[in-house]
Amino acid sequence: MEVSPTGQGPQQVVPGSNDPILLLNVLVNLQSQTLELLRQNLEMQRQGLELARESAQVARDQRARQIAEIERWQQAHDVVIEPCREALSQLEQVHASLMNDLAGYVRDHHDDMMDGEFILSEFVDRYGPRLAHLNTMLAVLRPIAAANRKPDA
Repeated sequence: MEVSPTGQGPQQVVPGSNDPILLLNVLVNLQSQTLELLRQNLEMQRQGLELARESAQVARDQRARQIAEIERWQQAHDVVIEPCREALSQLEQVHASLMNDLAGYVRDHHDDMMDGEFILSEFVDRYGPRLAHLNTMLAVLRPIAAANRKPDA
């Protein structure tokens, strides 16, 4: 990126020079360079704003497509929604219990986990896969279970 309108770097002032014309020229040159940098900065900010607007629009469009897809799925599989709600409620309790166990394990074995690779590996093996899979299942069930209930006929 060029920092001066003329493509030249800032001119150096000769030490001890008291020539007011020379000093005025240096000031004008510095102001010109500053103005050009401000213009470039403004243009970059405008481009960033435009990119942020485009990104927000893409996110809105994607979210609208996801919502429409979930609603279509829910309508096509209406019979599973209530069992999914029940399963979600029960799995959230399992999740809370697992998180409580995990916290207790860390509390009880913290020093050993800091010092030993074996205990840390045992912790990751014990809780990592179960927690990851359970989180995935919860993430799948939540939007399904969030379907609007039909009014009783």
